[in-house]
Amino acid sequence: MKRIFKSVLLLGTFLAAYSCVLESIDTQLTDDEAIARIKLECDALDSYTIQASKPQAISFRISSTTPWTIEGADKVDWLTVTPKSSSDADDFNSHLSEDIKIVAKANNTYEPRQATLTVSGKNTNITHPILLVQNPLAKIEMTPVSEAFALEGGSQTFTVESNLNWSASVADSWLTLNPASGEASKKVTVTATAAANESVDRSTVVTVVSGDVAQTFTVTQKGHKLEFLPVENPVIPSDGGSITLGVDATMDFVAESSNNAFTVNVEGRDKVIVSATWNGQFMPRQATITIKPASGSGDGKSVELTQGINFEFSGNCEVLSDGSVKISGDAKSRVYTKQPFRFVSIVLTMGDVKFGDKGQLFCATNAAECNIYTQMDLQGNWRVRQDGNLPNTKKPNGDDISTYQNINLTVAQDKSTLNALKEYRFEVLPEITDDPDYAGVKRHVVKFWYNGKVDTEMNFRSVYADEPTAEGKYWFGMNSAVTDGTWYIVKSCDITILGE
Repeated sequence: MKRIFKSVLLLGTFLAAYSCVLESIDTQLTDDEAIARIKLECDALDSYTIQASKPQAISFRISSTTPWTIEGADKVDWLTVTPKSSSDADDFNSHLSEDIKIVAKANNTYEPRQATLTVSGKNTNITHPILLVQNPLAKIEMTPVSEAFALEGGSQTFTVESNLNWSASVADSWLTLNPASGEASKKVTVTATAAANESVDRSTVVTVVSGDVAQTFTVTQKGHKLEFLPVENPVIPSDGGSITLGVDATMDFVAESSNNAFTVNVEGRDKVIVSATWNGQFMPRQATITIKPASGSGDGKSVELTQGINFEFSGNCEVLSDGSVKISGDAKSRVYTKQPFRFVSIVLTMGDVKFGDKGQLFCATNAAECNIYTQMDLQGNWRVRQDGNLPNTKKPNGDDISTYQNINLTVAQDKSTLNALKEYRFEVLPEITDDPDYAGVKRHVVKFWYNGKVDTEMNFRSVYADEPTAEGKYWFGMNSAVTDGTWYIVKSCDITILGE
């Protein structure tokens, strides 16, 4: 029991001594020394200039070891300060260090206004004054240039006066200003000088900025003449051709087309020749033809041209937005040429395809009651075929001589092959030869390509040789209704006339 009492007594003595030491440490600093150790820092600038109509917020940071306030914030109704003191801060634990945001209302008067805010802290004489000056609404008075500059160039003057300092700029380098700035409340005469114009009529914009207000006016200059003459019929034939566009120009110029299918050729200073080949798409195509100065700058002049289509449609044919056609097999869907032809090369460029079990693609013509066609049909043979009779040619017994001939293609006959189709070409050639079996009867050649490879060549008894004026409309698509979901997209059909 004595040992326990003695230990408690010693522990009490130790704690009392330690408390005296702490008290000695806490009371070592004088009041002046404690104040001197207070930290109050602010990274705000000494002054800020605020725009009138679209004032931007001002941000800065206060870092302190003592409570702080921003004095003067409550005395100004056009400023909002957040927070105004450390006690207003959102986070109590970090309120001594805080991001400050000052937002000013728009000044809709022609008088400036200002306020001084002071950052101060408790138990310290450290302060940070901040001067805020808001510009008045700018008031610009101008007498702009009113006449067009001559072709040769020259100088004209205009005046500027504003309640604030101002500056002027030009959108294009051919016009210069002197002086290009001025002080507040002083009326200034500005000389605008235009260089000689080697191009067409031109214009530019002069902008005068004062504070956050800007005013503009347009300056024009006369130039050389460059115009299209009126175009009575701005259409190029659908099967290809040219159109001449008249031009009224006093300068050299260049021409360009917005559509690569339309080519342009400048002849002298008075005409532009625009040409286009066969329109192989299934909607009209357009082009903007523009003439521009050959040298220098300036706005161009344009004219719109169109070219019609060469096809007619039956059954389920849908012309797509890119000018291709989608042919579906739930009807006898065909695309016909508007014009009849004799000897031709037909090239179908295929897009996406989806052939079913009964899928088919035909390319054919009928001339003088004689059919010539290629057939890709999963329900029958893939073949090149001609049938009918030569109307003006007889056998010795008086019967018409039949043109019937049929040859199977060597391409594999399956759906996967059809779905790999990218190009389909069919040609009726003007290669006329004598038929060895019938005197006076002529033959012609038909060729077929599958994906760019010649698959079959066939020599027919020729209705075209027998009938010199015979011709027919060509078509491609379905020869009968196919209800297995077959469809294919033809991106273009390009036809070249061969021979006579």
